[in-house]
Amino acid sequence: VVGALVILVGAGGESTAGLIGNAARILAERPDVQAQLRRDPALVVRFLEEVLRLESPFRGHYRHVRRDTELGGVPLTAGDHLLLLWAAANRDPSEFDDPDELRLDRRLSTHHVAFGRGLHFCLGAPLARLEARCAIEALVTRTKSFRLDPNESPAWQPSLFVRRHAELRLELT
Repeated sequence: VVGALVILVGAGGESTAGLIGNAARILAERPDVQAQLRRDPALVVRFLEEVLRLESPFRGHYRHVRRDTELGGVPLTAGDHLLLLWAAANRDPSEFDDPDELRLDRRLSTHHVAFGRGLHFCLGAPLARLEARCAIEALVTRTKSFRLDPNESPAWQPSLFVRRHAELRLELT
């Protein structure tokens, strides 16, 4: 039980911090998207799903093969280890038109795997989405504009699995 709680608290903080930070950076780099969200705050939900798809707070996860199988034409043997990379799945052109583009006109889709899938779906995903929505709505409604601090480059947290900024400085107006 203690181990499960440690994972829930740790992963919950990482996913929320990563989502909010990645969303803020993308908005700081895209004043056109900031303007769209200010005109229509209802687009924040769609924007956050696009951020999750393009800049997942986690790069991926390991999985253990439990029985002999095949994946994408590659034979896998029970006991093999896989590193599933979310960016590859989240930019699958058979699932997403213009997969490398942030598109607020995209059909609202939660088919990305930023929070995992099936048995491994993140229990805290609804809370992370809610916290990020509140943070981004506040950022766009309480500022006229914001941008990256021109004197500081966004620093990434060094990690094989986590994709979030260690520090992100913004200039707000």
